Amino acid sequence: MNRFKPFAKFRISLTFKFILAMFMLVLISSAAFGWFSVAREMTILRGELQNREKWVTRTLSPFVERGMLLNDRAFLEQLAKRITEDDDIVECSFLGPDGVPLANAAKQPVPTDPSLVYHLHHPVRSDEGRILGTLQIGFSLEKLTNRMGQLRRDIVFLSLMVIGVGVLLTLIFTRILLRPIEKLVAATEKVAQGELALTVDIRSRDEIGDLATAFNQMTQQLKESRSDLEKKVEERTRQLGENIRELSRARMSTLKMLEDLQAAKRDLEKANRELRESDQTKMKFVGIASHELKTPLTAIKANIDFVLAEKEGRLPEHLKPYLLTIQRNTNRIQSTMDHMLDLSKIQSGRLSLFREPVLLSEAIGAYVNEIKPVEKRLTIHVWIPQGLHVYADRGKLHDIFVNLLANAFKFTPNGGQVSIRASQKDSTVLHEIRDTGMGIPVDQQEMIFEEYYQVEGRKHGGAGLGLAIVKRLVEEHGGKIWVESQVGKGTTFYFTLPAAETAPNETA
Repeated sequence: MNRFKPFAKFRISLTFKFILAMFMLVLISSAAFGWFSVAREMTILRGELQNREKWVTRTLSPFVERGMLLNDRAFLEQLAKRITEDDDIVECSFLGPDGVPLANAAKQPVPTDPSLVYHLHHPVRSDEGRILGTLQIGFSLEKLTNRMGQLRRDIVFLSLMVIGVGVLLTLIFTRILLRPIEKLVAATEKVAQGELALTVDIRSRDEIGDLATAFNQMTQQLKESRSDLEKKVEERTRQLGENIRELSRARMSTLKMLEDLQAAKRDLEKANRELRESDQTKMKFVGIASHELKTPLTAIKANIDFVLAEKEGRLPEHLKPYLLTIQRNTNRIQSTMDHMLDLSKIQSGRLSLFREPVLLSEAIGAYVNEIKPVEKRLTIHVWIPQGLHVYADRGKLHDIFVNLLANAFKFTPNGGQVSIRASQKDSTVLHEIRDTGMGIPVDQQEMIFEEYYQVEGRKHGGAGLGLAIVKRLVEEHGGKIWVESQVGKGTTFYFTLPAAETAPNETA
């Protein structure tokens, strides 16, 4: 299909354009040449006519003056007839000083068109310069008109001949010039149809030859590009086939993996279900055991406390260490049971919070006095703003601080320091408990909030439930807890709790 044919109705042939340009050029040149030739010929003929006029006037002046002086009309008539015998003079008249005709002669037939006669008026003067009369001569312009007409015809004929020759030469030159262009157009149409190997045989040493060379180079490059593209397409097709086969194998593997994952998911769900059931059974057992053990343990603790109070008399000194050991282990067992009961309540969702504004400085002072060790010399610093309140459950707040302070006092050596700080920021209160104890290794800092996990094993005692309970209680209040520690330099626990609607005042 010819891609250029849809535009054919809007095209004007280059041959027609060249012919039109040649015609306009010859027409303008002919008009300019004709105007110049006619004007030049008119100027020459007028110059000849004026020279003839001067010669006639100069020749006849003595005779006219003589006739005028003698007032000899017959002589003037005869002189006028002699003058009209000239081929270029059709009329001659002598006028007196008053303009009255003295003599007149005209050639027959008299021209009917006044524009074909050129009248010359020459005054006749005496020797003294007095005007004797006027000599009037009519020159015929017929020869001039005929000559100018012939000149115009020659110019028109020459113009037509030049136009014809120009059109012929234009046709020849356009055929010579346009034939390579037509070859290029035809070759372009074939290239557009897919014949990329086509070349044109044009050897002219001009711009068209350069264009043909560029066209041949373009088709060669297109052929090479197409060949490269076909090779790449084949390579890509082969790779695509391999990729499809690999994707098919991967799909089968994925389906197998999904089946395995589904099976693993079912096994995991089953294991989680069994784990939850086991956990529930364990928590139920812990709750029942703790509840069943709490009553006799309370009785044992009460009796040991009563005996050690020596209300029934002094105890033998050798029995006191044994009774104190029983009291200490009874307290330890009771603390562990309390932790297990709290954790059981939290995990079962039976934990209830009764929140109220708690004055932080007063509460922390009581907590410190409650568990401050007497067997160690520790420096305790408390920086709590006066009037700072937290919105929390009073009992659970006690458990949070007591657990954290107990750890700080336990792991801080004799002569160490424990610092307690609190500050309000927006609607939360940030708490900080810092000690100068042995510190926690970095790889264990994320695990210390897990249940039953202990950094130093059972070296310092405890069941590893305190920090897990603290984390759950803080989160139940809507806060968060984290730790920063360096081995050998100490540990700092940070946690946040909601602030009550009471602004802090000055620092204690």
